[in-house]
Amino acid sequence: MTERVYLMIIYTSTLLILLILQMLMPKLIRKNILFGVSIPTNKLEDKDIKLMYKGYKKDNLIIGVPALIVVSYLLYISKSPKLQTILMFSYIGILFFIYLKYNYKAKKLKKERGWDKLGRKIVVVDMKYSRDKSKVGNISPLWFLIPLGITLFNFILAFIIYPSLPSKIPIHWNFQGEITTYRDKSYGVVLLLPFIQLGMVCMFYFIYWMIKNTKQQIDPNNPEESLKRSIIFKKAWSIYLLILLILVTVEFSILSLLTYGIVFETTRAVDILNWIILAFSIIGGLVLSMKLGQGGEKIKLKEKNSGEVIYKKDDDEMWKLGNTIYYNPEDSSVFVEKRFGIGWTVNAGRLLGLFLLVLPIIIIVLTFILIK
Repeated sequence: MTERVYLMIIYTSTLLILLILQMLMPKLIRKNILFGVSIPTNKLEDKDIKLMYKGYKKDNLIIGVPALIVVSYLLYISKSPKLQTILMFSYIGILFFIYLKYNYKAKKLKKERGWDKLGRKIVVVDMKYSRDKSKVGNISPLWFLIPLGITLFNFILAFIIYPSLPSKIPIHWNFQGEITTYRDKSYGVVLLLPFIQLGMVCMFYFIYWMIKNTKQQIDPNNPEESLKRSIIFKKAWSIYLLILLILVTVEFSILSLLTYGIVFETTRAVDILNWIILAFSIIGGLVLSMKLGQGGEKIKLKEKNSGEVIYKKDDDEMWKLGNTIYYNPEDSSVFVEKRFGIGWTVNAGRLLGLFLLVLPIIIIVLTFILIK
């Protein structure tokens, strides 16, 4: 398999998964969210909502599939990393505009039916216990000592083996496992992979910390059940992240040993781990998304609600750009659940949240500029 074919498979698979997730997302998010817009759960059987779901799937198939074929072909014939990056983000933009169309329709329907006024009928419930209990079900941070220990071992090994390393260090292999690039021996070259490992550990731990400290979403109709669902949801995704991190740190350790010329002589072990990590990240993520839903919405529990319908506070005005960006300076929470999608986002109304929102954009732009 040539490098170009391999990359095309990766790119096309990624875009196809994005399309599938986009089509499934309306059924994976919370029941009271219609394309990012909050609606009363007792209105879900409205015929216009059902027609909206059908139209959304149809548009994704009619627009998304042909666009996927065209973009995949252009990715295959393109040799420019910049053009490939533009093509990837262009497809994401196409999917986003399809979503924006139905977000607008959902807002319009909500206003026409007067559902925006129902959220003003709020029953205030003391949920302090939820803030205390929400952290109980998460995994212990001590588990992150495993990937951290692997990383520290690589640092120690690098310093021990450095004097015996050759003057030229291999840093790149092609898809046939042949060395294509060497660098002069230096501590910067030898410690590069361990530092990347350390960065990965810090990044994944930050995501774990974010999950742990995300604002608790409580259903006023059944607070105990929604709390249990949220705990299971957070714990499952934390375990998923931990396993993925361990796999990645092991892969980098094998790369380090390959670079030092000990134990491994070919890239076969790295190639196998690449496929394992790719399969786990995709399949694991899809399974969790479909089994749990957003915030554990799809988890079946045997709790019973009171039977009385209590409408949640309508905070749609706090969500911008198609209800994808949360902006509420009066909310002390930095991390909140996404309105449309699985996972969490930031409160752009807080300084830290705004920084975390802008940071990936800055990194992408700088990377794009630096790509040759």
